[in-house]
Amino acid sequence: MTSWTELTDANARAALAAYFAKVDRALAALPRAEAEEIKRELEQHALDAVSEAGDAQAALAQLGDPDDFLADLVADKLRARAGRTFSPVDVAAALARSAGAGIAGLALSTLIGLGYVVAALAIVIGLTKLFDPDGAGVYRLPNGRIFIGFGETLGGADISGIWFSPLAIAAGALLYLALTWAFGRATLRKVAKR
Repeated sequence: MTSWTELTDANARAALAAYFAKVDRALAALPRAEAEEIKRELEQHALDAVSEAGDAQAALAQLGDPDDFLADLVADKLRARAGRTFSPVDVAAALARSAGAGIAGLALSTLIGLGYVVAALAIVIGLTKLFDPDGAGVYRLPNGRIFIGFGETLGGADISGIWFSPLAIAAGALLYLALTWAFGRATLRKVAKR
């Protein structure tokens, strides 16, 4: 037998149909070809499990809930795609999916997300300095401390000059690339319970 739809037991077909509907929902964020490949592999495992157990419900219980084991896999695949493409759209999808894949995924997405905020802020400060030289930069405050940010609202003297703009933009871009590269190589796997 090559497909669960060929099973003669109507109850087994119904159980497998419901199971693979959940699989389809869990894999929806992936490209169609990638999702189909994973689904074909799961279908083969399900057929093997049904033939061994003789009961579809027992076989599906042995395989586990797709929402539990596919969340990490989908998040890993989306992170890997973001690490290959460096596309902000792929990065956003990977951040969102990783955040929903458990505590470790949430922690990873939060840390990487904060890094992206710093990268974006560096680029915005650099662009602001480029178009409004007094609008952003590096300031020495009256108490001697250094402040990097927007405006002269703290009474400091700008010590950066126009060179700050390309350096801030480059630093933000490099940080984005480094974070995306690292994020794309991160994998989160749940430890099996005994």
